[in-house]
Amino acid sequence: MPDFQLSVTVDVPDDFTKGPIDPARLDQMMAMIKRIGATRVHWLYYGEIDPSDPRAGNIWDCYWATHGRATINALGEPLRAAVRAAKAHGLEIYGVLKPYNGGLAGSFPTGSPEAGTRSKLSRVGGSLVQVIPFLEKHPEMRPQRKPLPASAGPIRAITLTKADAQATRLQPEHIRLWVSEDNHAYRQLPLVPNGSITVEPATREVRDYHGNLITRVGDPVRVLRLTDLEIAEPFVVLTTTHADGTGNFTNTPLGMVSVFGDKGQPLDCVLATHAALWLKPRDFRTYGLEFDQGYGHIPITLDTPWSPPSGDRWTHFSGEDEFADEALFGHGQAGGFIGLARGKNTHLSATPCEAYPEVRALWLGWVQAMLDAGVDGVDLRISAHGSLTDEPAAFGWNPPVLEAYRQRFGDGEIEAGKLATIRGDFYTDFVRTASALIRQRGRKAQLHLHAEAFRPDPVFGQLHGVPANVEFQWQRWLDEGLADEVLLRTSWFEAAEDPLGASQTKRSRLSAALADPITAAMLDAAQRHQLPVTLNRYIGRAAKLAEYLDDLALIARDGRFARFDVYEFFDLAQASPDHSDLTPRLGRLEGLQKRWTEIQTA
Repeated sequence: MPDFQLSVTVDVPDDFTKGPIDPARLDQMMAMIKRIGATRVHWLYYGEIDPSDPRAGNIWDCYWATHGRATINALGEPLRAAVRAAKAHGLEIYGVLKPYNGGLAGSFPTGSPEAGTRSKLSRVGGSLVQVIPFLEKHPEMRPQRKPLPASAGPIRAITLTKADAQATRLQPEHIRLWVSEDNHAYRQLPLVPNGSITVEPATREVRDYHGNLITRVGDPVRVLRLTDLEIAEPFVVLTTTHADGTGNFTNTPLGMVSVFGDKGQPLDCVLATHAALWLKPRDFRTYGLEFDQGYGHIPITLDTPWSPPSGDRWTHFSGEDEFADEALFGHGQAGGFIGLARGKNTHLSATPCEAYPEVRALWLGWVQAMLDAGVDGVDLRISAHGSLTDEPAAFGWNPPVLEAYRQRFGDGEIEAGKLATIRGDFYTDFVRTASALIRQRGRKAQLHLHAEAFRPDPVFGQLHGVPANVEFQWQRWLDEGLADEVLLRTSWFEAAEDPLGASQTKRSRLSAALADPITAAMLDAAQRHQLPVTLNRYIGRAAKLAEYLDDLALIARDGRFARFDVYEFFDLAQASPDHSDLTPRLGRLEGLQKRWTEIQTA
């Protein structure tokens, strides 16, 4: 199959978490990529290293980037170094830009020693762990929450709703309340709450992270009410006295918790559980929780026994050895407690809003920088880590968006679909300008088509990591001829179609992804416009190695694809501060090389 090619994506911040990437290791990385048969590298770009440059990034100085500064000192700007190294090995290299990547939607608890050390911007519960300098200077240029009515006063009641009406051992007297002024080192209140437990019809539908129906409107559900409270502290954790046995008071956090004030009015709050994407493990008694990070849609059981984390990793699922490090991604969910914090986040944590000319100028400056680095092409990818929230549909009500909306649609109530069209037009304007700039330099424009998210009815998990209320007009991009190639991505955020560490693939099975109508439509459109298609697939999280290699063979035979992209190099080999060579991981390099040879000679 001489026309079918292989590529590897390098997301270099992951690489320098394990060890510094110096010129020798970078050369070894390219040699390994070449050895398995790949002809192209996709390299993610994170901004310029000069802090005085308006296009500056700072991800290499993030708290988890243990060897980031050493890497920058050794290489300079990583993409420029990668271009030189790739060319020395006869490899093509495309720069990958995540325009919406303005940092990480994670926080240091407000009362912790780390608070405010990396960013002065905050979200409910703490200060952000990493934000690019542009957003530090222009925090208002992040997607803004739709205005909410005022919600003030002490907490007088909390209701906890079970997903069904089955009997439960959990009673009001089993609840214990912990509070904090600053989301750090919670203290337990001495009171034993008053309350009641009843069976009532559900007032709203509840679905989980994967779109599964948990509760229908009108279904009988068991409701536990805590009454006669007077909690003025902004951060509250609910635990139970159940230290053993099997619990069953289960629901999604968003479906479970409601908070009420003096006159029975709902009070705004955001929620937290064990789960967090960064900064783990956490013990709320000695540290703090991560609120509103998108895990409020994963069911928990409140009356399960709880014990604080121990060691340097807290695994919430039982995984195969091949997936042993995936507890880092937080999608596993334990129960035993739930946290709530008063208020709502007013902006997405670290996401630029496309409606501002200054934001689009920043993005184009990044494209220019990649072209100046000498890349063969530029790829535009939507998904990133800065837009994580339990309520993605609440954001995007920025003044320039509303102004453009009124100009086109007039006064009256804002309709979310029309708002998404306005924002989509702004983003398409950027794609149009970027494509022209790339081609003026004689390079190729490659566009990510996110089959997981670019659909009219995504479930929550498909949007996790992608800003909502934006109509990503991929058909228009292709019809206008803005792409020279497309990269098809079907994996949900951090490949969480299946519980991370699951022994078998279900939602993430490639045959199922290819049969999806949105994927089929994207492939049909690419064929119609005669655009080469690269399939991007996680080797560390989508499937175990044997299945992954079969997927590679499947795509090579498919006929609709020009290339298979292995995502990412970090899962093939890793650096170490203790020795100079990269260490191969789990037989993946050897497996790829062998299967690729078989494909080429078939």
